[in-house]
Amino acid sequence: MIIDKIALFETTRALWPSLVKVCDEPNATHEIYRRNEDATSPGDDWRQLAIWAFHQALENHEQLALAKGLPLHPGEVCFAEFDLRMRANLNGDNCWLDERAEWEGS
Repeated sequence: MIIDKIALFETTRALWPSLVKVCDEPNATHEIYRRNEDATSPGDDWRQLAIWAFHQALENHEQLALAKGLPLHPGEVCFAEFDLRMRANLNGDNCWLDERAEWEGS
């Protein structure tokens, strides 16, 4: 099977609101991540992994937004940031060998 990485990224990014007021709610991104994870089928490993990777990719954006006192715009996360997190997560444990090969081969 070949995974459509761009489609996975785009559909995962679409799960996030266009604006998150992180200054008002310090745990906002974590709460959104949890809601997205809870709404995903337990057997959908790709979506679960993508939601986590996207949440991780938001970290630098969130820190900058907090430092500037601005809202966070999840739509600013680019595919390269997401891909970097996906690859790191897939390389974190050998239980992901098949998925890692699929991601690398797509």
